[in-house]
Amino acid sequence: MIKKLFCVAGIFALLETTLFCQEITWKAGFNSFFDNREYFNNYINPQSILGARTYAEGGLAIDKYSEFSVGVDFMYEFGAKVKTDYIQPILYYHFNNDPFEVYMGAFQRKGLFELPYVLQTDTFQYYRPNAEGIFLKAEKSWFYQELWLDWTSRQTDTVRETFLIGGTGKIWKNSLFARYDFIMYHFAGPAISIPNDHIRDNGGFDIVAGLDLSDKTFFDTLTISTGLTMSYDRLRNVYDLDLRFGSLSEIFLLYKGLGLKNTVYFGDGQVQMVGDGMYSAKFYDRLDFIWNVFRVSKVKAQVQFSLHFLPETLDTSQKFAIYLDLNGRKDIGKTSKQD
Repeated sequence: MIKKLFCVAGIFALLETTLFCQEITWKAGFNSFFDNREYFNNYINPQSILGARTYAEGGLAIDKYSEFSVGVDFMYEFGAKVKTDYIQPILYYHFNNDPFEVYMGAFQRKGLFELPYVLQTDTFQYYRPNAEGIFLKAEKSWFYQELWLDWTSRQTDTVRETFLIGGTGKIWKNSLFARYDFIMYHFAGPAISIPNDHIRDNGGFDIVAGLDLSDKTFFDTLTISTGLTMSYDRLRNVYDLDLRFGSLSEIFLLYKGLGLKNTVYFGDGQVQMVGDGMYSAKFYDRLDFIWNVFRVSKVKAQVQFSLHFLPETLDTSQKFAIYLDLNGRKDIGKTSKQD
Protein backbone atom coordinates (compact mmCIF):
# COMPACT_ATOMS: atom_id res chain seq x y z
CA MET A 1 0.00 0.00 0.00
CA ILE A 2 2.80 2.40 0.94
CA LYS A 3 4.60 1.59 -2.32
CA LYS A 4 1.44 2.38 -4.29
CA LEU A 5 1.09 5.71 -2.50
CA PHE A 6 4.70 6.57 -3.30
CA CYS A 7 4.11 5.66 -6.97
CA VAL A 8 0.97 7.82 -7.18
CA ALA A 9 2.76 10.72 -5.47
CA GLY A 10 5.67 10.35 -7.89
CA ILE A 11 3.34 10.41 -10.89
CA PHE A 12 1.61 13.58 -9.65
CA ALA A 13 4.97 15.21 -8.96
CA LEU A 14 6.12 14.36 -12.47
CA LEU A 15 2.90 15.71 -14.02
CA GLU A 16 3.17 18.91 -11.99
CA THR A 17 6.79 19.43 -13.03
CA THR A 18 5.93 18.81 -16.70
CA LEU A 19 2.92 21.12 -16.55
CA PHE A 20 4.87 24.05 -15.17
CA CYS A 21 7.60 23.53 -17.76
CA GLN A 22 5.11 23.83 -20.59
CA GLU A 23 4.54 26.96 -22.64
CA ILE A 24 1.93 27.83 -25.21
CA THR A 25 3.57 29.06 -28.44
CA TRP A 26 2.19 30.77 -31.53
CA LYS A 27 3.32 32.06 -34.90
CA ALA A 28 1.48 34.00 -37.58
CA GLY A 29 2.49 35.78 -40.75
CA PHE A 30 1.41 37.51 -43.94
CA ASN A 31 3.15 38.01 -47.29
CA SER A 32 1.75 39.90 -50.26
CA PHE A 33 3.72 39.90 -53.50
CA PHE A 34 3.84 41.25 -57.04
CA ASP A 35 6.33 39.29 -59.13
CA ASN A 36 6.38 40.23 -62.82
CA ARG A 37 8.67 38.20 -65.10
CA GLU A 38 9.15 39.69 -68.56
CA TYR A 39 10.90 36.77 -70.23
CA PHE A 40 11.30 36.43 -73.99
CA ASN A 41 13.64 33.47 -74.40
CA ASN A 42 13.62 29.76 -75.16
CA TYR A 43 14.45 28.62 -71.64
CA ILE A 44 11.58 29.69 -69.38
CA ASN A 45 8.05 31.01 -69.79
CA PRO A 46 7.06 34.56 -68.82
CA GLN A 47 4.54 34.96 -66.03
CA SER A 48 3.14 37.39 -63.48
CA ILE A 49 2.61 36.05 -59.97
CA LEU A 50 0.40 38.26 -57.81
CA GLY A 51 -1.08 37.12 -54.57
CA ALA A 52 -1.03 36.93 -50.82
CA ARG A 53 -0.15 34.24 -48.35
CA THR A 54 -0.95 33.91 -44.66
CA TYR A 55 -0.31 31.31 -42.02
CA ALA A 56 -1.09 30.74 -38.37
CA GLU A 57 0.02 28.04 -35.97
CA GLY A 58 -0.12 27.30 -32.28
CA GLY A 59 1.66 24.75 -30.18
CA LEU A 60 3.01 23.58 -26.89
CA ALA A 61 6.62 23.67 -25.67
CA ILE A 62 6.96 20.55 -23.55
CA ASP A 63 10.37 21.54 -22.19
CA LYS A 64 13.32 23.69 -23.24
CA TYR A 65 14.23 21.22 -26.00
CA SER A 66 10.94 20.00 -27.50
CA GLU A 67 7.76 21.51 -28.90
CA PHE A 68 5.02 20.60 -31.31
CA SER A 69 2.76 22.85 -33.35
CA VAL A 70 -0.34 22.71 -35.56
CA GLY A 71 -1.79 25.27 -37.96
CA VAL A 72 -2.66 26.12 -41.55
CA ASP A 73 -1.04 27.95 -44.48
CA PHE A 74 -3.10 29.55 -47.26
CA MET A 75 -2.05 31.24 -50.51
CA TYR A 76 -4.42 33.13 -52.81
CA GLU A 77 -3.48 34.22 -56.33
CA PHE A 78 -5.24 37.43 -57.31
CA GLY A 79 -7.83 37.00 -60.04
CA ALA A 80 -8.08 33.23 -59.57
CA LYS A 81 -10.57 30.99 -57.82
CA VAL A 82 -9.63 29.65 -54.42
CA LYS A 83 -7.74 26.37 -54.85
CA THR A 84 -7.79 23.70 -52.17
CA ASP A 85 -4.20 22.78 -53.15
CA TYR A 86 -3.14 26.16 -51.77
CA ILE A 87 -4.51 25.34 -48.31
CA GLN A 88 -1.78 23.37 -46.58
CA PRO A 89 -1.63 21.94 -43.05
CA ILE A 90 1.14 22.78 -40.61
CA LEU A 91 1.87 19.95 -38.18
CA TYR A 92 5.33 19.24 -36.80
CA TYR A 93 7.59 18.32 -33.91
CA HIS A 94 10.64 20.51 -33.22
CA PHE A 95 13.71 19.54 -31.17
CA ASN A 96 16.52 22.00 -30.47
CA ASN A 97 19.50 21.21 -28.27
CA ASP A 98 22.71 22.94 -29.39
CA PRO A 99 24.35 21.98 -31.70
CA PHE A 100 21.49 19.84 -33.07
CA GLU A 101 18.07 20.80 -34.40
CA VAL A 102 15.30 18.61 -35.84
CA TYR A 103 11.95 19.32 -37.51
CA MET A 104 9.66 16.44 -38.39
CA GLY A 105 6.23 16.80 -39.98
CA ALA A 106 4.82 19.54 -42.23
CA PHE A 107 6.72 22.77 -41.52
CA GLN A 108 7.72 26.03 -43.21
CA ARG A 109 10.83 26.22 -45.41
CA LYS A 110 11.30 29.90 -44.63
CA GLY A 111 14.18 30.45 -42.27
CA LEU A 112 15.28 26.81 -42.41
CA PHE A 113 16.74 26.00 -45.81
CA GLU A 114 17.21 27.68 -49.16
CA LEU A 115 19.14 26.36 -52.15
CA PRO A 116 20.71 28.33 -55.02
CA TYR A 117 18.30 28.90 -57.90
CA VAL A 118 20.34 26.63 -60.17
CA LEU A 119 19.16 23.73 -57.97
CA GLN A 120 15.71 24.89 -56.86
CA THR A 121 13.60 27.66 -58.37
CA ASP A 122 12.33 30.51 -56.21
CA THR A 123 8.69 29.76 -57.14
CA PHE A 124 8.77 27.14 -54.37
CA GLN A 125 8.26 30.01 -51.92
CA TYR A 126 4.86 30.69 -53.54
CA TYR A 127 3.50 27.28 -54.45
CA ARG A 128 5.13 24.99 -51.92
CA PRO A 129 6.04 27.07 -48.86
CA ASN A 130 5.99 24.03 -46.57
CA ALA A 131 8.23 20.98 -46.56
CA GLU A 132 6.69 17.65 -45.61
CA GLY A 133 9.20 15.29 -44.11
CA ILE A 134 12.23 15.90 -41.93
CA PHE A 135 14.93 18.53 -41.45
CA LEU A 136 18.20 17.87 -39.58
CA LYS A 137 20.81 20.46 -38.67
CA ALA A 138 24.12 20.56 -36.81
CA GLU A 139 25.93 23.86 -36.27
CA LYS A 140 29.10 24.95 -34.52
CA SER A 141 31.15 28.15 -34.57
CA TRP A 142 33.05 27.02 -37.71
CA PHE A 143 30.77 24.39 -39.22
CA TYR A 144 27.22 24.03 -40.53
CA GLN A 145 25.43 21.00 -41.98
CA GLU A 146 21.79 20.39 -42.85
CA LEU A 147 19.96 17.50 -44.50
CA TRP A 148 16.28 17.30 -45.40
CA LEU A 149 13.62 15.15 -47.02
CA ASP A 150 10.54 16.69 -48.66
CA TRP A 151 7.88 14.17 -49.70
CA THR A 152 6.09 15.93 -52.56
CA SER A 153 3.58 13.29 -53.69
CA ARG A 154 2.21 10.11 -52.14
CA GLN A 155 1.74 7.24 -54.55
CA THR A 156 -1.76 6.03 -55.43
CA ASP A 157 -3.09 3.97 -58.33
CA THR A 158 -3.07 7.09 -60.52
CA VAL A 159 -0.75 9.55 -58.74
CA ARG A 160 3.04 9.44 -58.99
CA GLU A 161 5.36 9.02 -56.02
CA THR A 162 7.84 11.91 -55.90
CA PHE A 163 10.20 13.24 -53.27
CA LEU A 164 13.14 15.59 -52.86
CA ILE A 165 16.28 15.05 -50.78
CA GLY A 166 18.73 17.89 -50.28
CA GLY A 167 21.28 19.48 -48.04
CA THR A 168 23.77 22.25 -47.45
CA GLY A 169 27.15 22.21 -45.75
CA LYS A 170 29.47 25.10 -44.91
CA ILE A 171 32.78 25.64 -43.16
CA TRP A 172 34.55 28.93 -42.51
CA LYS A 173 37.79 30.29 -41.07
CA ASN A 174 38.08 34.04 -40.53
CA SER A 175 36.99 35.57 -43.88
CA LEU A 176 37.30 32.34 -45.88
CA PHE A 177 34.41 29.94 -46.41
CA ALA A 178 33.47 26.92 -48.50
CA ARG A 179 29.95 25.69 -49.18
CA TYR A 180 28.21 22.89 -51.00
CA ASP A 181 24.54 22.21 -51.81
CA PHE A 182 22.87 19.19 -53.35
CA ILE A 183 19.41 18.06 -54.38
CA MET A 184 17.97 14.78 -55.62
CA TYR A 185 14.52 14.53 -57.21
CA HIS A 186 13.02 11.05 -57.45
CA PHE A 187 10.20 11.04 -60.01
CA ALA A 188 8.56 7.62 -59.86
CA GLY A 189 5.27 6.34 -61.25
CA PRO A 190 1.80 5.46 -59.93
CA ALA A 191 1.00 2.08 -58.41
CA ILE A 192 -0.69 0.98 -61.64
CA SER A 193 1.98 1.11 -64.31
CA ILE A 194 1.44 3.25 -67.40
CA PRO A 195 2.71 2.00 -70.79
CA ASN A 196 5.84 3.81 -71.96
CA ASP A 197 6.11 5.64 -68.61
CA HIS A 198 9.51 5.56 -66.91
CA ILE A 199 11.11 6.49 -63.59
CA ARG A 200 13.24 9.62 -63.80
CA ASP A 201 16.29 10.38 -61.65
CA ASN A 202 17.31 14.01 -61.56
CA GLY A 203 19.39 16.30 -59.36
CA GLY A 204 22.72 18.00 -58.91
CA PHE A 205 25.09 19.84 -56.63
CA ASP A 206 27.32 22.88 -56.38
CA ILE A 207 30.53 23.53 -54.47
CA VAL A 208 31.96 27.03 -54.04
CA ALA A 209 34.67 28.82 -52.08
CA GLY A 210 34.67 32.49 -51.20
CA LEU A 211 35.35 35.46 -48.97
CA ASP A 212 33.05 37.15 -46.46
CA LEU A 213 34.41 40.69 -46.09
CA SER A 214 31.39 42.12 -44.28
CA ASP A 215 33.34 43.05 -41.16
CA LYS A 216 36.34 44.43 -43.08
CA THR A 217 34.56 47.06 -45.19
CA PHE A 218 31.90 49.74 -44.74
CA PHE A 219 29.30 47.42 -46.33
CA ASP A 220 26.79 45.68 -44.09
CA THR A 221 27.31 42.57 -46.24
CA LEU A 222 29.99 41.79 -48.83
CA THR A 223 30.57 38.23 -50.03
CA ILE A 224 32.33 36.87 -53.12
CA SER A 225 32.33 33.22 -54.20
CA THR A 226 33.11 31.01 -57.18
CA GLY A 227 32.95 27.30 -57.89
CA LEU A 228 31.38 24.48 -59.88
CA THR A 229 27.86 23.16 -60.37
CA MET A 230 26.65 19.90 -61.89
CA SER A 231 23.35 18.29 -62.81
CA TYR A 232 22.49 14.70 -63.65
CA ASP A 233 19.45 13.31 -65.43
CA ARG A 234 18.34 9.80 -66.41
CA LEU A 235 15.10 8.38 -67.75
CA ARG A 236 15.32 4.71 -66.97
CA ASN A 237 15.23 2.37 -69.97
CA VAL A 238 15.17 5.41 -72.31
CA TYR A 239 18.51 7.20 -71.97
CA ASP A 240 21.59 6.77 -69.79
CA LEU A 241 22.88 9.17 -67.17
CA ASP A 242 23.40 12.66 -68.63
CA LEU A 243 25.93 14.80 -66.72
CA ARG A 244 26.19 18.58 -67.20
CA PHE A 245 28.93 20.78 -65.69
CA GLY A 246 29.47 24.51 -65.36
CA SER A 247 31.00 27.33 -63.31
CA LEU A 248 29.02 29.47 -60.88
CA SER A 249 30.27 32.80 -59.47
CA GLU A 250 28.51 35.34 -57.28
CA ILE A 251 29.01 38.68 -55.55
CA PHE A 252 26.57 40.13 -53.03
CA LEU A 253 26.79 43.48 -51.30
CA LEU A 254 24.35 45.34 -49.07
CA TYR A 255 24.60 48.81 -47.55
CA LYS A 256 21.89 50.54 -45.53
CA GLY A 257 19.04 48.68 -47.22
CA LEU A 258 20.43 48.91 -50.75
CA GLY A 259 21.84 45.74 -52.29
CA LEU A 260 23.31 44.30 -55.45
CA LYS A 261 23.68 40.63 -56.29
CA ASN A 262 25.30 39.31 -59.46
CA THR A 263 25.32 35.60 -60.34
CA VAL A 264 27.15 34.36 -63.45
CA TYR A 265 26.97 30.88 -64.98
CA PHE A 266 29.07 29.38 -67.81
CA GLY A 267 28.97 25.78 -69.02
CA ASP A 268 26.73 23.02 -70.28
CA GLY A 269 23.03 23.80 -70.17
CA GLN A 270 21.84 22.36 -66.85
CA VAL A 271 18.96 19.86 -66.65
CA GLN A 272 17.14 20.43 -63.35
CA MET A 273 13.48 19.46 -62.99
CA VAL A 274 13.00 21.82 -60.03
CA GLY A 275 15.76 24.32 -60.84
CA ASP A 276 15.48 27.70 -62.54
CA GLY A 277 15.11 27.12 -66.29
CA MET A 278 17.48 30.01 -67.08
CA TYR A 279 20.39 27.74 -66.20
CA SER A 280 19.58 25.46 -69.12
CA ALA A 281 21.38 28.10 -71.22
CA LYS A 282 25.15 27.82 -71.72
CA PHE A 283 25.57 31.37 -70.38
CA TYR A 284 23.39 33.18 -67.85
CA ASP A 285 24.08 36.36 -65.89
CA ARG A 286 21.52 37.52 -63.33
CA LEU A 287 21.91 41.00 -61.84
CA ASP A 288 19.57 41.88 -58.93
CA PHE A 289 19.10 45.40 -57.58
CA ILE A 290 17.55 45.21 -54.12
CA TRP A 291 15.95 47.91 -52.00
CA ASN A 292 14.76 47.10 -48.51
CA VAL A 293 12.24 49.93 -48.41
CA PHE A 294 11.51 49.79 -44.71
CA ARG A 295 11.46 47.56 -41.68
CA VAL A 296 9.13 48.70 -38.90
CA SER A 297 8.63 46.41 -35.93
CA LYS A 298 7.44 43.12 -37.46
CA VAL A 299 6.80 44.47 -40.98
CA LYS A 300 9.25 44.85 -43.86
CA ALA A 301 8.93 45.75 -47.54
CA GLN A 302 11.33 44.95 -50.36
CA VAL A 303 11.66 45.96 -54.02
CA GLN A 304 13.79 44.00 -56.47
CA PHE A 305 14.61 44.75 -60.11
CA SER A 306 16.49 42.07 -62.02
CA LEU A 307 18.30 41.92 -65.35
CA HIS A 308 18.68 38.50 -67.01
CA PHE A 309 21.48 38.30 -69.59
CA LEU A 310 21.22 35.30 -71.92
CA PRO A 311 22.76 34.55 -75.33
CA GLU A 312 21.35 37.26 -77.64
CA THR A 313 18.66 38.16 -75.09
CA LEU A 314 18.16 40.62 -72.23
CA ASP A 315 15.10 40.04 -70.05
CA THR A 316 13.85 41.79 -66.93
CA SER A 317 11.76 41.03 -63.86
CA GLN A 318 10.38 43.15 -61.06
CA LYS A 319 9.24 42.17 -57.60
CA PHE A 320 7.60 43.99 -54.72
CA ALA A 321 6.74 42.21 -51.49
CA ILE A 322 5.56 42.98 -47.95
CA TYR A 323 6.24 40.61 -45.07
CA LEU A 324 4.69 40.46 -41.59
CA ASP A 325 5.82 37.93 -38.98
CA LEU A 326 4.53 37.57 -35.43
CA ASN A 327 5.40 35.04 -32.78
CA GLY A 328 5.27 34.63 -29.06
CA ARG A 329 4.95 32.27 -26.13
CA LYS A 330 3.23 32.19 -22.80
CA ASP A 331 4.10 30.16 -19.74
CA ILE A 332 1.04 28.28 -18.58
CA GLY A 333 -0.31 30.26 -15.66
CA LYS A 334 2.29 33.01 -16.12
CA THR A 335 2.62 36.27 -18.05
CA SER A 336 3.10 36.45 -21.83
CA LYS A 337 6.46 37.09 -23.50
CA GLN A 338 6.84 38.40 -27.02
CA ASP A 339 9.82 37.76 -29.32
